Amino acid sequence: MNVPVILFYIIQEGTTTVDPAYTQPFHDIGPISTSPESGTYRDLARWTNIAVDNPPCQKAGLANPRFPIYLERYNVSAQRLAYDAFAASVGGAASDSPFSAAIFMFEAYPVQGVRAVDGSAAAFAFRSDSLLAAPLITYAPADEALDRRAAALGTQLRDIVRSGSGREELHAYVNYAFGDEAPQSWYGYEPWRQDRLAALKAKYDPAGRFSFFAPVA
Repeated sequence: MNVPVILFYIIQEGTTTVDPAYTQPFHDIGPISTSPESGTYRDLARWTNIAVDNPPCQKAGLANPRFPIYLERYNVSAQRLAYDAFAASVGGAASDSPFSAAIFMFEAYPVQGVRAVDGSAAAFAFRSDSLLAAPLITYAPADEALDRRAAALGTQLRDIVRSGSGREELHAYVNYAFGDEAPQSWYGYEPWRQDRLAALKAKYDPAGRFSFFAPVA
């Protein structure tokens, strides 16, 4: 039975070998394969398959909507539900699914620099969040019905993860945004953050030339 593959990139700065404290638990599971690499920050895109010559960065006529959500912590139960829903839609009995090339990304980076800045000192809102999750529903466009199916799947997966967060608010990474999220989800729920961004937008883009995606105002 075909099931989605779980792929980890574990990257540590300042060393040629990642500390076993981070990698050994995954070795203990018994991975299908491992691929150790070392290099500089210029190798990061190649390691993670997002270099300019990798498939995700090619113009192949595919649609690639994402459905991002920031999280404070992992919820194992919600991730299991999301995995099962994802597998049912893209793998196994659904191996002929138009979404078989879809992936579900979970990204985690050091956050001490983000949290060192006072949350009231800048407009960016989501400094307490630690993780970024995003279904990426890759498919060959065909018609509006297929677009609606893709949007429904991405929204379903995001909602499953969101339900495990215990949070009503949706915190969404604007660069991954699908587009149907509210401005509060992109830029913060406090009105003063919206006001500050709107003032900056008016100052630096008075003609409103950059308002086609996730507009501030």
